[in-house]
Amino acid sequence: MTTEKLKINSDGTGMDLAMDRVEQFAESANAVNRDAHHLRLITEEMMELLRSLDSNVEASFWMEEEKHICSLHLSSETRQLSKDSVGVAIENSGNISGKLMFLLEYGYAGVDARAKRLEKIGIRKADTHIIREMGEKKAREAYVWSLEAYGLTAFDALAEDDEDNWLEIGSSIIANLSDDVQVFIFRDRIEMITVKALQKKGKEQSSAYAISPEFDSLKKIPVPKSRFQVRIVQLLYGRLESKQSSDSKVQIEKTLMPSKSAPSGKINTLIYSGIDTDPTEDLPCVLFLHGGAFLFPAMPYHYRLASLIAQNVRCRVILPMYDLAPDYVPPMQQEEAFDIYNNLIKHPIWYHIDPDRIAVIGDSAGGTLVAALTLMLKERKIRMPRVQAMFYPSLDDKLASESMKKYTDVPVINADAIHEYYKMCRHEEYTANRVYISPLDADSLEGLPDAYIETAEFDALHDDGIAYARRLEEAGVKVTLNETRGTVHAFDMAVKSSILSRTINKRIHFLRMAME
Repeated sequence: MTTEKLKINSDGTGMDLAMDRVEQFAESANAVNRDAHHLRLITEEMMELLRSLDSNVEASFWMEEEKHICSLHLSSETRQLSKDSVGVAIENSGNISGKLMFLLEYGYAGVDARAKRLEKIGIRKADTHIIREMGEKKAREAYVWSLEAYGLTAFDALAEDDEDNWLEIGSSIIANLSDDVQVFIFRDRIEMITVKALQKKGKEQSSAYAISPEFDSLKKIPVPKSRFQVRIVQLLYGRLESKQSSDSKVQIEKTLMPSKSAPSGKINTLIYSGIDTDPTEDLPCVLFLHGGAFLFPAMPYHYRLASLIAQNVRCRVILPMYDLAPDYVPPMQQEEAFDIYNNLIKHPIWYHIDPDRIAVIGDSAGGTLVAALTLMLKERKIRMPRVQAMFYPSLDDKLASESMKKYTDVPVINADAIHEYYKMCRHEEYTANRVYISPLDADSLEGLPDAYIETAEFDALHDDGIAYARRLEEAGVKVTLNETRGTVHAFDMAVKSSILSRTINKRIHFLRMAME
């Protein structure tokens, strides 16, 4: 179905009616509450973009639905400006919303004037078949700009000009919530299209789970599944390590760890130490391999946990920013983790650590790396860490456990998303030992270090942790198993949760006892 076209203006005329139509559309489409909320947010962002333009800019707005996909359309007439005006506009439009504003206001004249430069950042001539798919009967000339094709290099270049500019990306609701955004620039108009996949009511089951109310906020987080959404998360959080700095509780040193497996030969790494420790003292060491499905960079809660461990275990926490898929797929991450650990035990004096008191820890895919690292050390006959700790780890690439079958719709990360992540991380010519990807398939776990394994209750990866704990115990390894209740994957995000606070205390207690 297609809703009526509404005339709206950047002075606000017609916008309330457009929002009402979105409410009605979401209800008629039988969309679940979360998707209906996202549609409202996307529409509000589109209206805000139009409102930010000159008061005489008029546009049409309408919605379409096909096979559970909702398309929101904003069509505006273009304006013809001088090349000088266009140049200034481009220079002042650094972030995603800024680029959309530029395209909406300055149209074809602006793009045509800087076509070669803009092609480098994803604005290009549209293929004829794409234009025809839009309903254009004649083969017309147009440019197209897609967030999905908007390269990381473009954002990196913008960050070099203004290192705080990248933060403005986070203000774009469209970028966070829609599956794709495309802007078509014709000579007579702009067509802006944002796409949102809809889930029908009756399929939303997560509310039926006994998830603690402490994690209600996590239910509102969209679960990224597509390659485009993964790219957006990488853009939003990929530079956070450069923003970390020492404070009244911890000292943070930024360094480059050598790695023969890394494409650049080195890995950006943060070293956390308690503020009251001597920088030259050889302290216990915790190598923290952050999670994120091998796709996502370290998130704010990873930096928070590193800080808490450094303060309360009185150790140095090594937090490396290993390379990410889909550009670099496993086993590169496993080999980089090995390189970092090997560097620590060979050159402890460089980092002022005690090589006899090293722990390796990781959450989710970081748990995969922890388990893989210990198996690599065993295979290569290299000294083991004192202990290993894994929080809601991913350990079985068959993805056939009962929890994988059951939790397809839980918050943060679910089974459906995990299947998509594995597709993005597969390498067709993968020849490395597959147990580095799927540690549960190892023939033997004998000789591995004592372990702390933590699971989340409503998590598709729940059974991985349980199965690995049992296998370790059968191999004679001492295991501390903490099955948290009422929790979801990556519940570390809920920083005010009392459940999380108690859980972190258990992690810290385990590490403190191990370091004595």
